Parts: sequence; structure tokens; C-alpha cells
Amino acid sequence: MISIAGTITKIDIFTSQEGLDIVGNALEDIGQPTFIIVDPNDFDSLMEGKFGAWDYFDKSLTELRNAEASITIYLPNDEYCRNSIEEIQQMVERLKASDTAEILGRLDCVITSINDEDWDKTWKESCNPFPVGDKLMICPPWADERFEGKTILKIEPGQAFGTGTDETTRLSLEVLENINLGGKIVLDVGCGSGILSIAALLLGADSALGIDIDQVAVETATANAEINNVSNRAKYICGNLIDIVTEKYDVICANIIADVIITLLPQVPKCLAPEGVLILSGIIADREKEVMEAALKHGYTLTERREENGWVCLEVKIS
Repeated sequence: MISIAGTITKIDIFTSQEGLDIVGNALEDIGQPTFIIVDPNDFDSLMEGKFGAWDYFDKSLTELRNAEASITIYLPNDEYCRNSIEEIQQMVERLKASDTAEILGRLDCVITSINDEDWDKTWKESCNPFPVGDKLMICPPWADERFEGKTILKIEPGQAFGTGTDETTRLSLEVLENINLGGKIVLDVGCGSGILSIAALLLGADSALGIDIDQVAVETATANAEINNVSNRAKYICGNLIDIVTEKYDVICANIIADVIITLLPQVPKCLAPEGVLILSGIIADREKEVMEAALKHGYTLTERREENGWVCLEVKIS
């Protein structure tokens, strides 16, 4: 049994820049979807303006240039934490054993504890506002900055997937912001944190329904809608597409995985309004052809495609 003192446990997994996606995906596979990524490449991207134009930035960001690529997980110090540590350590050992090409770096798992009084400050300092696309600024709920020309979307870093830091959510948001959402109703399948449906409402949609098979996701999405003052136009339900959805939606978002998307494609036409748009994300590039073949088979036409770091987002319409 692992024994750890302190209220909050911090788990750092040190890897290579190439290994960040691989380790992140492995964490999601064992039920750890919420983590913080440190990628030294982000400093160069910042300086090159890839995250938008900035008049200033915190000097501490210069430390990112020399940082080691890593993924950090914060967990409350309880039985769940102890079980999670064992699962994470086993996962890291499996990755080490399979890394015959030695591309994942040292893959060390370092566990430390954070005192109760330091936790709030540490967590908040790790969650900074960041832009997505041309219109959105993703912020934690406690942020009070104003960003000229940006729509502020506040998301509580919590237990449900989707805070905008992952490629699949970010690509979905970029596609979503380019749709004229005025007067539209939106369906978010596998809503997670509710970030996509909330973004749609903030960008002009009339109403949104989010569904997820995870009750924690439904509760998190509901709380995030309230934080963004859109709870009167948002509804979140635990269940699946077949049992719940009976009306037509102008925009349907499905940021899930390829296998689930392929299963959903035959069901979506009954839910999609004429001229409606379907946004599909969470697709590994290697599975894109398979997803697109299934989409074409069921009468969809590709209208937009985006890719980042081996993840693909597709916008399709019914032909």
C-alpha cells in the first residue's frame, strides 16, 4: 500500500515532447482525463504568435523554454488517489517496456505532496487564461481579466473531459466559431465539461442540449453553464442519443472517439435539421479514413477538415 502525507498529491510524469500525446492518451485510457501539460515548444509558439498577438506576458513563461516535457496530475489524498497512483505507475512501466525506439524520454513518475494551505495557490497558478481560435479566451472561473475582442468562456478544471487544452476540443471550438450560430439550437453528444455547448451559446446560439453517459460530466457541465450565465439556455442529461433526442438540431458536436462516432453516424440524420452541421472530433489521424468512409456511406459530405498533432476534426453535412 502506498502511503502519502498531505492533502493534495502531485504526480509528475517526465517524458519527451514526442511522448506527451502518447502519455496523455494512456492516462485517458485508465480514466485520468484531467492533467496539465508542460511543453517547451509552447514557448516558441508563443513568441511566434501562434497563440495570438500579446502585448505582454508573464516573465515566468520564459522558464518554459528550458523546462522538461512533462504531464502533471493533481489528486486528493484518499483511497482513490492511492489506487490511481498504482494504475499510473503500472501504465508508465508498460510504456517503458514498449518503448523500444526510445522516443518517450526517461518516463519517470515523481510523486510529491502539497500542503493544504499551498494547494489553492498552486492550482490557480497552473490554470491560466489562453486563447482558442480567433474569438474565444478560455479562463478558469476565478479569472477576472478582460480580453478585448475575445469572448470569455470560463471552465472549472474538474472531473469531466474538455477544458480546451486538448487538441480535440480545441479543433472543435475552432470549427464551431466559424459557424453562424445566431438563432441556432445545438446538440453536444458526449458533452464532458460542456465546453462546446457553452461556447456555442456564448457565440450566439439560442439553446443547447448536452448528453453524456457519465453523471459526473452532466453535473460538471451544468455547473459550468451556470458559471457562464447560460444555464437558462442549456440543459444536460445523462443517457444516450437514441433514448433522449427527439427533435432536430442545427449543429451537432461529437467530440468522442472514432468507434463511437462510426456507431452514431446512422443515428444522427434523425436529429440533424436540414442544412445542419455535424462536427466530429476525437479522431486519431490513422482512423480518419475509416470514419470518413462511414460518413460517406450514410450520406454525409465533408465541408471542413482540421488536424493538429495527429488528431483530426471533421465538419460534415447531409448531402
